[in-house]
Amino acid sequence: MAPKAEPLQLDPSLIGTLELDTFQVPYVHLENQPVVPAHLRAGETEYMYNRSYPVKGYSATMPAAIAELQAEGRQVLVAERNERYYLYLA
Repeated sequence: MAPKAEPLQLDPSLIGTLELDTFQVPYVHLENQPVVPAHLRAGETEYMYNRSYPVKGYSATMPAAIAELQAEGRQVLVAERNERYYLYLA
């Protein structure tokens, strides 16, 4: 079995906010990354990739999916790269 890749270390000061319908979610722009990482780390929190949505047309499903994950107690971080939003969960 292949070893787990090290998470991409994020500078917590680069994490902003994405405004959704009725709430906000932490957001980071990953356009300069050559690939979408499977794991991100911001401070002591490690996030794992969950799923992605297109930037255009996400509004019908992504906010509801994030709200459901948060209701389950999951921490969500949204990353944007190449016209897609990537959901990461802690």
